[in-house]
Amino acid sequence: MKLYTLMEDTACSSAFVCEHGLSFYMEVNGRRLLFDMGQTDRYLQNARTLGVRLAEVDAAFVSHGHYDHGGGLAAFLEINRRAPVYVHRQAFEPHFSHKADGIRAIGLDPALQEEERLILTDGVTVLDENMTLFSDVTGQECCPGGNRTLYEQEDGQYVPDRFLHEQSLLLRERDKVYLLTGCAHRGVVNICARAQEIIGRAPDVVIGGMHLFSPSTGKSEPDEAIHAVAARLAQTGSRYYTCHCTGQHAFAVLRETLGERIAFLTAGSVLAL
Repeated sequence: MKLYTLMEDTACSSAFVCEHGLSFYMEVNGRRLLFDMGQTDRYLQNARTLGVRLAEVDAAFVSHGHYDHGGGLAAFLEINRRAPVYVHRQAFEPHFSHKADGIRAIGLDPALQEEERLILTDGVTVLDENMTLFSDVTGQECCPGGNRTLYEQEDGQYVPDRFLHEQSLLLRERDKVYLLTGCAHRGVVNICARAQEIIGRAPDVVIGGMHLFSPSTGKSEPDEAIHAVAARLAQTGSRYYTCHCTGQHAFAVLRETLGERIAFLTAGSVLAL
């Protein structure tokens, strides 16, 4: 598997642009996959710099209904005319964040939900013997405190977001299983536990954000909460590549426990696994 970080909050060099958002391109099992599409179309610039041809992507995935993961969806649909895009059926519902200046919409562009190439998912969706999407995470251990500033709507009222629209991707290549998360709003510990239930063991590699930093408040989770996450992740035997909403402080705290088993990805980085 080859993993290209097309967008992240930081860049590995001045040759790449960055923004608050996430996008991964993968070459695995002879297929070309795109997981999330950043906040804008700027990930396309990094793809060109890396020599990645997004017009040739075979399938794409949106991890959840927030603008920093699906804001570049329209740009992808324009540049790629053939790939199906897998989106949770609730991803286009309105989603909101409580910022310092009030509550602001952070959802996907509703005008795109009628696009014929979108495939709506729910629960466990087995795409083939090597690809499975799942959103049915029910665990409540080590859930991110930053979720408290995020909302959905019910009967016209703002209520805490349940993140039913969040899905994760399992990829199998030979004897390895890779788990990709977007922001892990349901808690990376709970997502990893559900993945283990599905495949019968812990994933070999976990890739993505862990939502241990809140962009709404500008604060990381308390160190004791991060240590609790690290302790649980250390029990799995998995290797972790994190980024985006994990935040640099939380990464440093996680590394105290996980050591070389965890690394940080930035826009422009290329990883052979």
